[in-house]
Amino acid sequence: MEQFISTVKSQVIPLSSVDMISGMINTPYASFYQNPGSVDDFMPSEQLKSAFYLALQTFPILAGHLRQTGDARFSIVVDKDNLNMPEYLESTSDIHYKDIKSAGFDRRAWPSGVATVGAMMAPNAKGIIKTANIHIVRLKDNSGLILFLNIIHCVADGFAYFAFLNHWAAVCKAIRSGTVETPKPMVEFTFDRSIIEQSLPTERKQLDATTNDIFTQSSLISQWLAWMSPETRGGMAAFLLSLGNIETHVFHINDSTLKMLRSTVGEHVPEGVRMSDNDVLVALLSKTYAQALHSAKEKGGNVFTRVVGSIGAAALGLLFGTERNQATGMACDIRPRIGIADRNYIGCPLMVPFISNPLDDLLTPTTAESLARIASSVRKLVDSLDAPYVGAFIDAVDSVSSSSVHLAVNPQKHPAALFTSNQTRFRMFEADFGDGCQEWVIFVQGRPGGVILMPCPPPMKGVNMSMCIEAPIFKEILANNFWMSTASQIN
Repeated sequence: MEQFISTVKSQVIPLSSVDMISGMINTPYASFYQNPGSVDDFMPSEQLKSAFYLALQTFPILAGHLRQTGDARFSIVVDKDNLNMPEYLESTSDIHYKDIKSAGFDRRAWPSGVATVGAMMAPNAKGIIKTANIHIVRLKDNSGLILFLNIIHCVADGFAYFAFLNHWAAVCKAIRSGTVETPKPMVEFTFDRSIIEQSLPTERKQLDATTNDIFTQSSLISQWLAWMSPETRGGMAAFLLSLGNIETHVFHINDSTLKMLRSTVGEHVPEGVRMSDNDVLVALLSKTYAQALHSAKEKGGNVFTRVVGSIGAAALGLLFGTERNQATGMACDIRPRIGIADRNYIGCPLMVPFISNPLDDLLTPTTAESLARIASSVRKLVDSLDAPYVGAFIDAVDSVSSSSVHLAVNPQKHPAALFTSNQTRFRMFEADFGDGCQEWVIFVQGRPGGVILMPCPPPMKGVNMSMCIEAPIFKEILANNFWMSTASQIN
């Protein structure tokens, strides 16, 4: 740590409006490492910690303070005389790795307190929002460990998160090999937000109506929230989420089932239309979630966050009118769309375009034909997401000072709003600290109504889907025949 503190330079990194559109959320993952050979020096504490602070020299943004400016914009301030050092904890547990593994890594089998933060970037007991949190839990008989790492989302999206984790692992492995004492970065990273603006074309494409409305319609509610300090807003959001019975579960669709589903749905789309796994999965998730939420409400399920959302929806309805369409947002990385995929840009360069589907159609029985209608809408939107669309999206977000809260507020006027993030191409199982890569990775907790599509750990094939939903909705998903004939629950 001392070496990092002595070398870090003060700097201010202004966060763009795109960095902030995801609001006050965290990016918390837990990685599970097994020690099958029961080696004594399995992922040794001192070298893990030393490697972390060496890796931090390449990612000094993780030692900065989140600051809000007078125009409701944000910056990360790295002050060498007042660093906001990541929280780094290590503990032991009397739970054996094999017991967690045999439970399918179900969080009910985890030691208590693995996740030191929740879904929202709320202040800690000292009133400070940490940019990063680490908790290493060593399991019984040195059988393995759990590595919990959280980075606030406005600083690092999923791509950037795993770039840091894998860099930390590579540094640790190099130290343990004894080949170098202070390894240099294997990859050069950039945090320069101006790269985005410099890479945008002059041409612009018109945004679809749903996406434009969600990101540009300002209200007294959004303005009030946007002008709150991040500590107050994050603390309030965390409190509200704590009142809901929110669960995170993982489902799996194997490769052969997914191929069959895509082929069957493809029979009902216009000739020549290319249908991807993502198109079909977003369609299936949209219908399944809308049906489950509707059934939960019909049966009197206490869907707390939806009650809170309905209050906000009623207020928004007075201003903008109400909707009978579900809005499904898809987080999209803009790096490859503006030609900077090879720059190793660290930030949160995401846009979230929305598709809109009639709720009445979503509530009909799930068939290949009904899925094809939604999947075709997804494909049409994804095909339009080029550089001019990115430029128009950023212009729209930049045009309103309260845009950092619009993604949390405005979708509430849409019934059964859903958010998806396809992370199947992320380097999620490559963090080798010297004793092998993770056996399992799980997104610990997100916003309700959020689904992350994840790669499967080798040698498993197919797609894992991490759902953050309320218990009454989850119960109805388990009763959905089409869903359960397609996907299997892992935990």
